[in-house]
Amino acid sequence: MRRRIGDVARSAGVGVETVRFYERQGLIDQPLKPDRGWREYGDGALLQLGYVRLAREMGLTLRDVKRLKAASAGNRAKFCTDVRETVAGRLKAVELKISELESDRARLSGWLNQCAKRSVSDECPLYAQLQRVAELRAPRSTKRPKR
Repeated sequence: MRRRIGDVARSAGVGVETVRFYERQGLIDQPLKPDRGWREYGDGALLQLGYVRLAREMGLTLRDVKRLKAASAGNRAKFCTDVRETVAGRLKAVELKISELESDRARLSGWLNQCAKRSVSDECPLYAQLQRVAELRAPRSTKRPKR
């Protein structure tokens, strides 16, 4: 089935400009423009857009997607190796982010617990900690006092 760009974009759940951008980036094939009329996209374009969209939802970069597209045109075993390496790299980045988020959660929970335990007359523990950090990071004067 042949479709115009708007129909393909709508079916894939992306905008027309996204389709054009992916074409310019070499992520999807651009159909030839006829002498008259509009470019028409086949089912392959819809599959390519679905592939790119899924890869992006999984957090793969456009560079990753382009690399995998190039690899898919060649040896299947190499493609599988490239996919495995790319996904393993993405998984490692996700695990690092999860670790950072867990650390942030622990710090934020600690601050909330300190706030809950303080009396109204005590200084805000978060404010006090921020003040200490600001003092530690403040540039120190390198001038020597005059004699």
